[in-house]
Amino acid sequence: MRHSFIGVDWGTSSLRAYRVVDGEIRDRLSTADGILSVASGEHASALADRLEGWTTDGPIVLSGMIGSRQGWKEAPYVTCPADSQSIASARLAWREPGLGDLVLVPGLLAHDGRGVPDVMRGEETQIIGAMHALGVTDGVFLLPGTHSKSARVRAGRIESFVTFMTGEIFAALKAHTILGRLMTEGPTSGLGFKRGVADGAEAGPVGALLHRAFASRTLGLFDLLPTTELEDYLSGLLIGAELAASLSKDSPEAIVVGASDLTRRYTEGARVLGFSLTLAPEDCVALGQGVILSHAR
Repeated sequence: MRHSFIGVDWGTSSLRAYRVVDGEIRDRLSTADGILSVASGEHASALADRLEGWTTDGPIVLSGMIGSRQGWKEAPYVTCPADSQSIASARLAWREPGLGDLVLVPGLLAHDGRGVPDVMRGEETQIIGAMHALGVTDGVFLLPGTHSKSARVRAGRIESFVTFMTGEIFAALKAHTILGRLMTEGPTSGLGFKRGVADGAEAGPVGALLHRAFASRTLGLFDLLPTTELEDYLSGLLIGAELAASLSKDSPEAIVVGASDLTRRYTEGARVLGFSLTLAPEDCVALGQGVILSHAR
């Protein structure tokens, strides 16, 4: 695929853009201008400002929360199972004065065993890019973040996925509960994180994680962990619980997609539990946008 286009991954709190010429990324930019920082009706001018001086022969491809109800235009969800072709078929396309042709990638909808809906916007594009880059059509794809995703792919189709509020819950517990009061800055040995992963993944009754989280305080109170390790313990506890719910010995290949700092922690956590994760390359979102664009033509 040697397409030329500008790819924009526009999320809640950030914007990443790529200028792709003949299939190669020539320029990148990253800003903190997420959709929540843009007033209604100002998306076109905001994007034009960010992309000033960028030109290609192709369209601008948008993915992420920019296609949500709080974004530029709301793109209907595609119901799982879904592949790159079905996602491309549900795209929104229009011509915007001053910007040219735009293509908006829709998000995905899945339901759990109780019929409760789950959604993603943007991660589907990263998964498609990772599949293309690695030549993988079956496996478990982990996408760490504020709202982490665990997706199962079979025969090139995203069959199902689950959202874990791992990052947001960690940030809330650390900043807004008593658990953060004993946490201190300083060098760490990694033992707190490893212990947290193991504790979080340990089987137990419903609600066990709510009890175990309190150990982020008591292990420090009784000098069973240095206070510099408590933050890592809490992080490991939540990541361990997520990994235990996402991976199994019978699972096909497991791949982690995302920023290097998070993927490294997930890789370390998986190793504690006896799993091995394959790291997807950077810029999977631009790769996925290229795949989707190839189906849209």
